[in-house]
Amino acid sequence: MSESSSSENNETSSSSSLWFETLFRKTDTTFVTRNRSNCVSNTTLSARESWSRLRQIFHLPNFISSTIMKDSFHSSFSNFRSMGQFLEKPKTEKHNVNGKNDDLRYGLGSMQGWRVDMEDAHAAVLKLDDNRWSHWSYFGIFDGHAGYRTAAKSAEKLHLRILSCLNGLVQENGNLKSSQHLSSSQLDFNKFEMAIKDAYFKFDNEWREENRSNNPDDKSGSTAISCLIDLERIYFLNVGDSRAILVSTDGRILLATKDHKPSDQAERQRIQEAGGTVLIQRVNGSLAVSRALGDFEYKNNSNRRPDQQLVSPEPEITYYTRQTKQDEQIAFIVLACDGIWDVITNEELAAYILGRMRVTDDLCEIANSILDMCLYKGSKDNMSLAIIAFKNAPTPSPEYKAKDEALDNEIRKKTIEIYNRNPNKTSLDASTVWQQVMTSLNEQSSIREALPVGGGFIAKRSVFETTYDSMTKGTNNTTNSNSGTLTNNDHDDEKDENDDDEPTPSNSSSGDIPSTNSTITALTQ
Repeated sequence: MSESSSSENNETSSSSSLWFETLFRKTDTTFVTRNRSNCVSNTTLSARESWSRLRQIFHLPNFISSTIMKDSFHSSFSNFRSMGQFLEKPKTEKHNVNGKNDDLRYGLGSMQGWRVDMEDAHAAVLKLDDNRWSHWSYFGIFDGHAGYRTAAKSAEKLHLRILSCLNGLVQENGNLKSSQHLSSSQLDFNKFEMAIKDAYFKFDNEWREENRSNNPDDKSGSTAISCLIDLERIYFLNVGDSRAILVSTDGRILLATKDHKPSDQAERQRIQEAGGTVLIQRVNGSLAVSRALGDFEYKNNSNRRPDQQLVSPEPEITYYTRQTKQDEQIAFIVLACDGIWDVITNEELAAYILGRMRVTDDLCEIANSILDMCLYKGSKDNMSLAIIAFKNAPTPSPEYKAKDEALDNEIRKKTIEIYNRNPNKTSLDASTVWQQVMTSLNEQSSIREALPVGGGFIAKRSVFETTYDSMTKGTNNTTNSNSGTLTNNDHDDEKDENDDDEPTPSNSSSGDIPSTNSTITALTQ
């Protein structure tokens, strides 16, 4: 990097860190910059001069005034700060729900992690209703921000609004009224798409009015990644930067949804046309997603449609056709929030799940291992994911299971060996021992070949943690205070054998919000 570009980047970074203070306080602002000789200089500017300087740095259009920006930012500044707060140690208790019907089975897992509050929620509905839509299933992951309320309400009510609008579509089409069970082939996709979008717009507006009456100070919003499944198609409904992938039996990504980020060209254009701007890859320098439910402070332009606001609630709808030979290739769907996707790629997660399915048929166990793995990989966010498996998904093999158990035993043996040969055990810490365990085991080709595809050693970190904690504390499944790293929390594998259609919650977090619908779960702190 040249000196001039380095100097420019330093200036931009320093200036952007003072962005909010410049807008919210009508006081002089000091810009810290470095010149070509790397000497620090302080320049004190008035509020007007600061705004001019920032507009140059971020290439803001001339029509955007400091007054507009101040009004837009002011209410969300506290949200921006609160979304970055973390605990001293992560909360690793898992919440799981599972269930199945004749077409599929699913397992959901959520974990609060490092965040001060749990703001995720999820929904699992095996039958959309008991009539025309009884062959349709619905699943959703909702990643809340600046509070839990919008995510919780979305998990509870969004699928009901979708059902209402789909029934409205039936009423408008006389040919559909006589159908006892509706399937995708009977529906015009354009009209179906319009009905789904209308459901999201109506839900968002109804939630605005309810919130205005009951929680006027609530500033929360939520992404929403959902899927509607019938025997002919799988529909993906996406708002925000949570993501869904559809994976084949050989690990290929058949479909992946698109993240809605302010930096995307089309999203940026809508934001600018609505009078906003994109700064530090955020809407008005604050919100990191360009589409969301809630976030009503970004939806106040009465002259623009819901899909034309600074932040849009419009879902992007894609589908995959099942009634072909391609249906034999479908293995599973993953719905997950960005706390997962921030640290693992689509391909890595697909390969990892495919491999774990050959070891266990417990989807909650697989989901929990992903939560732990992503925590070890550095995710600092709440984490939630749903795995929805179809009949062609891999099944456990005695060979793979024995291979996996042998690998776990080798990790345990090596951990004990390295721990015992160190004479000064009080000076040991988990991270150092783990590095030694990996280095030693990596020398064996049989170990390298046995590691989980898509996960590697880090996917087995929990095995080490459990063993190390038992050596240092004489207990299992605890947190290592020396390293701040964590172990797995086992979940209850019991299932209701009498009713396969009912989901089975297990190991619920103490912060759950009660719900009248057992298939809907919202997690809060």
